[in-house]
Amino acid sequence: MAVMKKLSTTATTLIVLGVTLALIVGAAAWFVLAKPKATTITAYFDRAIGIYVGSEVRVLGVEVGKVTAVTPRGPDVEVVLKVNGDIDLPEDVRALQVTPSVVPDRFIQLTPAYEGGPKLDKTATLAADRTKTPVEIDQLYESLTEVSQALGPDGMNADGTVTNLVNTAAANLDGNGRALNSTIAELSAAARTLSDSRGDIFDTVKNLQVFANTLAVHDDDVRQFNTQMQQFSSFLDDERDNMAGSIQTLSVALGDVARFVGDNKSLLESNIGGLETVTGTIANRNAELKESLALLPLAISNLINAYDASTGLLHMRLNFPDLQDPIGAGCELLNMGKLGPGIPEFEALKRQMAPLINNCHEIANQITSGVKTPMLNLPFGILSGDNLQRDPLPGSVPGEASPRFSEPSAPAGGGN
Repeated sequence: MAVMKKLSTTATTLIVLGVTLALIVGAAAWFVLAKPKATTITAYFDRAIGIYVGSEVRVLGVEVGKVTAVTPRGPDVEVVLKVNGDIDLPEDVRALQVTPSVVPDRFIQLTPAYEGGPKLDKTATLAADRTKTPVEIDQLYESLTEVSQALGPDGMNADGTVTNLVNTAAANLDGNGRALNSTIAELSAAARTLSDSRGDIFDTVKNLQVFANTLAVHDDDVRQFNTQMQQFSSFLDDERDNMAGSIQTLSVALGDVARFVGDNKSLLESNIGGLETVTGTIANRNAELKESLALLPLAISNLINAYDASTGLLHMRLNFPDLQDPIGAGCELLNMGKLGPGIPEFEALKRQMAPLINNCHEIANQITSGVKTPMLNLPFGILSGDNLQRDPLPGSVPGEASPRFSEPSAPAGGGN
């Protein structure tokens, strides 16, 4: 019994150890397999002073990887960068050597940071045109030495030119510090004004570009216009004597007009005041004027068609629509409003006479109702009623023809 219990305890211990070992192995495998693959970048620099294996690789100043290899190749240096797999880089990334201090302990800066778009492959190469190396302090000292020698006694200042320049500048600036300060302030204000108005300046440039393009597209028209302007200028030059005489005569005429206006000021004011009534009447007859303008071309066309060139006569007949109802036309004579359209006094008379005019039309209809027959044929269409069509408007439907003008029916044939 004790042996069985001991075996059971041993088996349980082995199972627990096996499960624990499996979990450890699975976690390690997951960590290895799930971790993003690092990005390997091979960059070529013209030199790599202060860059070693283990130097930092940064993006926006934050460390994201290390330098894993530095290999001189003669004309350039091959530097291998290892970037963390969870860091995305843009396809057009560049590598820059950065010197944070005078001590040459540099790092590699990758720029720009990824903000979207195509990504750099996990294995990439940056040629020399995509890498930059800072100026070395020895080169800076060498450049300063060359400048000082060029400006020194063995160079431009051999005959005192630089000394004279410094002395002249000092003499000119002596006592002008306030004016120089004011000038710089004004230039700053002008620059600020230009900066604030940069939108308008750009719009002006764009509009000038559009104008220039328009001139280029219409180059022939512009040339023709210039030629015509040249001809016009030549014409004015040839006629300058006549134009001078005309202008002189016009000056005299304008003087006469001014004197005439001054002498007849009261009369002109009265006439201009009278024009108000005329223009008011025309405005009140706006509908009639529109109708007249619409019918005038038709009337002219009918007049042309009525002319007989062979006889030199106009084939036409007189048509007085008002004579079709002469009594009704007489009633309209009582309408005093037509004597002064738009004038308040005449409009008041029109409203007062309206009942009388309406009764007159009713009496006229009763008188003429038994006389206006289809067979009535009086001169000029007097009381002819429907026998004569009203003046048609262009495009209107023609009226019904009178039975009096219909063709007579053929007589019935008799038997033999």
